[in-house]
Amino acid sequence: MERVLIVPWGNPFQWEPITYEYDGCKMKSSSTLPVLVNALKPEKILIFTLDTLANIQVRGKPEIEPKDFKRYSEVVEDVQSRIKWFIGNELSSDFLDLIKMLKDGRVEIVVAPGVGLFKNINVEGDILDFYNYVLHVLSTKLPSNNLEIYLDLTHGINFMPTLLYRALNNLLGLSAFVNECRLVVLNSEPYPQGFQRDEKESIVSTTTLRIRTVENRVLRPKPIYSRVSDDKLSAFISSLANGLPLVFTTFYPEIDKLKTLMDEELSEFLKNIDVGGRHIRRLRGFSNDFKTLTKIYYLIRCLNSSHEMFGELPKEEVSIDTLEGLTELVFKKIRRLEIITKRDVRQIRDIIKKAIKKEGKMSEKLRIGEKLLYLNVYNFTKDKNILKKDKIDPRDFVAHSGLISDLIYVRLCGEDKLLSYEDREKVIELSIESMWG
Repeated sequence: MERVLIVPWGNPFQWEPITYEYDGCKMKSSSTLPVLVNALKPEKILIFTLDTLANIQVRGKPEIEPKDFKRYSEVVEDVQSRIKWFIGNELSSDFLDLIKMLKDGRVEIVVAPGVGLFKNINVEGDILDFYNYVLHVLSTKLPSNNLEIYLDLTHGINFMPTLLYRALNNLLGLSAFVNECRLVVLNSEPYPQGFQRDEKESIVSTTTLRIRTVENRVLRPKPIYSRVSDDKLSAFISSLANGLPLVFTTFYPEIDKLKTLMDEELSEFLKNIDVGGRHIRRLRGFSNDFKTLTKIYYLIRCLNSSHEMFGELPKEEVSIDTLEGLTELVFKKIRRLEIITKRDVRQIRDIIKKAIKKEGKMSEKLRIGEKLLYLNVYNFTKDKNILKKDKIDPRDFVAHSGLISDLIYVRLCGEDKLLSYEDREKVIELSIESMWG
């Protein structure tokens, strides 16, 4: 498992040294970061802080002069430089590897959108801009394989811990479809407060704050439940939640297109941040689609990394072998979906096998590779005369894993038994209706 340490930071220039302890490791420091890095030895560290730290000065720290800003990029650079100053001047002596990790990219400082009126700067915007932005950053920076996330909430303030925790839960729940994902949430005991100076020095020098594990769990798969304006993507979302393997392969998103959509919206968001002196005003937020597109993007990253099969999607026609493999890879951790989907796919395989062996024109059409409505093949095999329905009930569509006989077509290509949809608009409509009504 790849191990990642994630820490939200409020204002580090107010923190004072004290001894922290975690997993048998003790260190005196102004932050939990040195002791956690020493104990956990993570491959990657993400520090999330806010743009409201721009121009911050506390007791002459950091030694960076405040300035009036003209562009938002200057705000981000200012905050990053101050956090680097803190790591280099306040923490590096506690753990020398931190500077090296910062230089080689193992430690990344993410400056996210904040909000509030402060002496150093005034930032106007929506609190949920932080969530959307953090979700996007995590979707691009989190590993796409098996991973172990340590989230230390000790130094987070206001909305940061809650929204960061929520973002991680949502993304890891998607990775969990094909990966093993563990989330460990940490928080230290509180720093001593309210003492006179002499008394405080004595207490701090003899106090050890233990970093506690408040949550440690392996995540279960968690589908996406929100709809987007793109109906094909909405159909794909429904396929994952409802166990619709052929819908999944037909409308599987292309990762480059998803990234383009995300990058375009992020660019518009950043362009519409008005910066004047020490006043930042975000003129627009993220669209309702953005957070869902970001989740889909991370899901596709994880799927594509897990098996070469996903790199070949989307496909208009897929073999029954592919659908069975897909069920094993994607739906195996949601037992209900695995059982139902396997049953429906195997029934189709059995019907086609029997149809090939049976004498008659339908069997001949199959052997020469003609594409046939599955309902007709079923009627031929079972000696039935079931008529195609004019209107399909979404309940039936979901109950049969989207493999309803009135909609799917079968074709033989060598040994492969291929399935496809012809009326894709109808499939999209049913997928959406079965999910959102």
